[in-house]
Order: sequence, then structure tokens, then C-alpha cells
Amino acid sequence: MIDDTRRQLIDNIRIAVLDKNDETELLTEAIKLIDTFSDGFDWTGFYLLKDGILEVGPYVGPETPHEKIELDKGICGASVSQKISIIVDDVNSDPRFLACSVNTKSEIVVPLVDGDKVLGEIDIDSNQPSFFTNEDREMFEEIAEIIVNRLKEVRVNV
Repeated sequence: MIDDTRRQLIDNIRIAVLDKNDETELLTEAIKLIDTFSDGFDWTGFYLLKDGILEVGPYVGPETPHEKIELDKGICGASVSQKISIIVDDVNSDPRFLACSVNTKSEIVVPLVDGDKVLGEIDIDSNQPSFFTNEDREMFEEIAEIIVNRLKEVRVNV
């Protein structure tokens, strides 16, 4: 069940991206709002799938050394390949983890799924262990659906 605080973020994103007709502007607005949800988010961003490779999109946080990620690499690649959300409580115990920061302790990745196609993903790192909950996953999955629907509209109008 999504609580009122999470529901408010979902509604704020739905409203904020409604009038965005540029993909970068839409994603930038959404990621800024997502990042403000918690002080425990230490890297918050999108990766977009382009020609079979995940490419970093708008994000908030320190520069990432992983601007491109192959689908057979990392938690990001696993999420997109399997079309599932992944929460990792301790990234140091997950051999798939591609370190962007030595401080990262936990991660959540939620794919942007459009039917059989994946457009990209939401990726959030935290410097706190076991930071992400199932409620967060549910919230981000709903946000992902909003983003996918807007991306489809924006991409048709290009």
C-alpha cells in the first residue's frame, strides 16, 4: 500500500510532466522531484535504452563513471534484461553491482516497461544499507508507468 507521502510524490510527478513535450526536460523534471523525496537518495537518475545499451540520462548526484551499461552488466542491466524491479540491500554482497561510488550501500532499479519493450530505468543509490522498501518499489513502479506514458506521447510528437 502506498502511503500519503509517496502518493503525493506520484501526483506531483504526474502533474509536473504533463506539459513537458521535450524528453530531456520531462526526465529532468521527474528526476529532480524524485530526488527531493528523501535525503537518503545519494544518486538519482535515469538510464535510457539506446541500441541495446543503457545510456545515462538526467540525474542528480555525483558524476558517474558508468555512462553506458551493457545489458549483461550490473544491477541496471539485470533489471532491464529481466524487466523487473530490483532492490539490493547490500550492494557489496551482490556480484552484479557496478560501483559508482565507494559510499553506495544499497540500490533500487525500476525498469521503464512499455509492453514487451523496455525504454530505460530509474536507478537510485543510497549510502545507507537496506534503505529501500517494497513501498518504495511500488511507488517507483507507478512513477515509471507515468514516465513511460509521457515518453510515448513525446516521442510520437517528435
